[in-house]
Amino acid sequence: MWVEQPQVWRPWIGPAIISITILCCGVPLIAQAAGEGASHYTDMVTPNGQTDWTTGTVTAKGIGIPPKNPASPLQAKEMAKSAAWAVALRNLLEVVRGVRVDSTTTIDNFIMKNDEVRTRVEGMVRGAKLKDQKEMPDGSFETTVEMKLTGDLSSVVLPKPSPRTDPLPQYKQPVVDGHPVSKSYSGLVVDARGTGAHTALAPRILNEQGDEAYSVAYVEQRDVAEQGIAIYVPDLPSAQANPRVTSTPLLVKALRATGNNRTDLVVSDADVQTIHGVPDHFKFLKQAKVLVILDAK
Repeated sequence: MWVEQPQVWRPWIGPAIISITILCCGVPLIAQAAGEGASHYTDMVTPNGQTDWTTGTVTAKGIGIPPKNPASPLQAKEMAKSAAWAVALRNLLEVVRGVRVDSTTTIDNFIMKNDEVRTRVEGMVRGAKLKDQKEMPDGSFETTVEMKLTGDLSSVVLPKPSPRTDPLPQYKQPVVDGHPVSKSYSGLVVDARGTGAHTALAPRILNEQGDEAYSVAYVEQRDVAEQGIAIYVPDLPSAQANPRVTSTPLLVKALRATGNNRTDLVVSDADVQTIHGVPDHFKFLKQAKVLVILDAK
């Protein structure tokens, strides 16, 4: 089995763990406050875990029940801990595999096609952080583990296209009396509520003709894996409170979602003009100062 046990839980327990009854426990879909007026957007909920797209983390839980006839109370406790840890990691892998990478691909697609990717992803899951552990009244243990979507995981599965360093050529900055006209914005918020859009590690924003106005190719490569391409939130107050887009973001409405996974968002040409036609606005694309509002679950 690919899961590993923490060393502090005494590997000498060995084969006896087979006799343990192990259970999974569900994680409810709850929007958790990230500050006044701010909530998290969570999805990919299975009976065992969830993905928080506001913090960029995946969590899963597992329950381990001690054997009926342990050699000692200490052995029963250690075996329950080890079982809970193993189940939590197994459940975490299940959630990670279901994460959408882009409009056509999930992490599971990469794992199924590439043994190296599978090995690396499973290794990252084994290295998940212990978030919480508690003993239940019946002697069982409930363990919660967590790992980041950004960082190493993103560096393995995100597409690596040629960088796009210039705005789309059809969008020129408006000029009046020889002076550029623009309002200064600090980031981009795309309201995709009502479109049926879904989350992804590498979403794209398209103009009405289907040209890429934003994608992984626009972000400075040193920032791609570490901070991700976009943050998702469930409502406007959460968007306004999020420091990712700072104080004066440009708010645009998505016309529709597209792609097999419905993760790409189409916005109006007028809105793309505002972004690509102003050099200072194009800069916030490079810094991934992009946030998407989706319908709350």
